[in-house]
Amino acid sequence: MIAELTLPESMSPRERAAEIATLLATAVARLHASRPLQSEVSLGFSAPKRVHITPSPPGVPR
Repeated sequence: MIAELTLPESMSPRERAAEIATLLATAVARLHASRPLQSEVSLGFSAPKRVHITPSPPGVPR
């Protein structure tokens, strides 16, 4: 892939807006594509359960 570099000063406002829109759309598409589906990741417990504990201060029973 070869990128053509165009100076923003030589672009019209419409061309700059189109360039920005293309970049944002590409970024959103990549973000969406890299997100795992809910069914792909199973941690083996429901969301409300805690997976770690906060240590109690000395002298306080658990």
